[in-house]
Amino acid sequence: MILKKLGFVLSAGILLIFWAGSVHAVQGQWVGFMSLFPKPGIVLSQLDKQKLSEHIQQASGNFSNDFTPEKGAVETIQFHKTVSYTLNGQPVSRKPIGMIRVESLNRQTIEKIIREVSGELNTYFEIETQFGVTGQLNYTDTATLQRLKDQAPTRGTGRDQPNAVVLPLSKTAEWWGLPQEKREQYFFKHPEVFSPQQLGHNAIGFKYINKVFRKLYHSRFMGGDQDFITYFEFADADAETFDQLLGGLRDVALNPEWKFVIEKPLFQGRRVQSPEGMF
Repeated sequence: MILKKLGFVLSAGILLIFWAGSVHAVQGQWVGFMSLFPKPGIVLSQLDKQKLSEHIQQASGNFSNDFTPEKGAVETIQFHKTVSYTLNGQPVSRKPIGMIRVESLNRQTIEKIIREVSGELNTYFEIETQFGVTGQLNYTDTATLQRLKDQAPTRGTGRDQPNAVVLPLSKTAEWWGLPQEKREQYFFKHPEVFSPQQLGHNAIGFKYINKVFRKLYHSRFMGGDQDFITYFEFADADAETFDQLLGGLRDVALNPEWKFVIEKPLFQGRRVQSPEGMF
């Protein structure tokens, strides 16, 4: 193997794809994703790269870097160098060279650093910004919640888990038109309702829960065209596990819930220690 106007509604649609991070995350933790699309005809010199890197590092000096994470830190900045950019498994011709991810409990802090960082970057890049916020778990029960807490993986450093994936998603109008109890059925095993092959969203996810760090951000009604931003990190050795997880969720025979999903471009990158690594 991404909302410019902020608002907030906690309405979950696809939660247990990305349960592990949400189980341990602080509710109300905001995120900003900045995708850097090169402007036509722009070629960065080594001096440009160094200047931009220094500018970003200066603007984000108070944020923890994910290569040396501080226990309990809630204000972090992370840099991703693009590996691939796809839509429904097919390459997208216009792709970013990298992505910056910023987290804070204060959304104004996120907005401020994005403004500061964008000042220099705007000369070279078209910047697409997306916002999201963590929220409460939905479509779960007591037993499932306990299992999530027991089996959710510990987040690794950028060296331990260098792969990062960002997948924005929306649900169809048909999905939002279903009653809550009907939507919840799709997350549990109900072959008598769906088909003998059906496992349900949760059961598929639990097959891979120990290997992939996941986090879900709500972004519906925030000015963008997705309902959620889903985030993953995993080690090189677990790349195949991630592919199996995503493939299982996309299989509508196993997971009929996915027929209501509208995928947006999927970003896959490598976590790098400094901004210059993105360029």
